Amino acid sequence: MASDASSPRPNIVFILTDDHAAHAISAYSGRINSTPHLDRIAQEGARLDALYCTNLICTPSRASILSVGPG
Repeated sequence: MASDASSPRPNIVFILTDDHAAHAISAYSGRINSTPHLDRIAQEGARLDALYCTNLICTPSRASILSVGPG
């Protein structure tokens, strides 16, 4: 979608939960933790079921997300 000056920029909230696997979140059938707020976001918003990590070490993955600036 091309951006022009007359169209407003979307409001995006990016929530990054760090240092745990999907089985640690109850929205993904995890039994380790109770995560009611993340579960509500997954139910009412978006849930990523096919997501892949760019690096096994978390620091490069976080840096790749944080270094993307406005287009």
